[in-house]
Amino acid sequence: MALTDTREIIDINLDGIQKQRFRINGNPDAIIELDLSDLSIVDRLRAGLEQLQKEVVAISESKDIDDDMLKEIDAKMRESIDYIFDYPVSAVCAKKGTMYDIKDGKFRYEIIIDGLTKLYQNNINEEYKKFQSRIKKHTDKYTSKKEKN
Repeated sequence: MALTDTREIIDINLDGIQKQRFRINGNPDAIIELDLSDLSIVDRLRAGLEQLQKEVVAISESKDIDDDMLKEIDAKMRESIDYIFDYPVSAVCAKKGTMYDIKDGKFRYEIIIDGLTKLYQNNINEEYKKFQSRIKKHTDKYTSKKEKN
């Protein structure tokens, strides 16, 4: 079907909202992409952490742990991590080992979540400051007029 509408099409650019690229541990082959302005991460984080906790409990309560069970739990944990960040971060951040490996008293999945959620927290704080500054410029026009009266 040919387009017969001859009205001008105006392009707009909404590129301001896009994922940023991050290199993990300085490895040029370990790149992830995250949208640090995605506030939906809060809901995904809550749900993902619940699922991760269930998997940790499954390991701790199991009497007959075998390799297949551990592989299945690791796969579920990786799925939860990827869901939280809306990107396959588990394959990049943990090419070897499992999500339930422990280092310095923390599970690998906790180390990943802590490191990546700090990026979101820092970005949200910075964006909120910019927002407040922008709003203040607009409201100052009106509040300074009221103070003069």
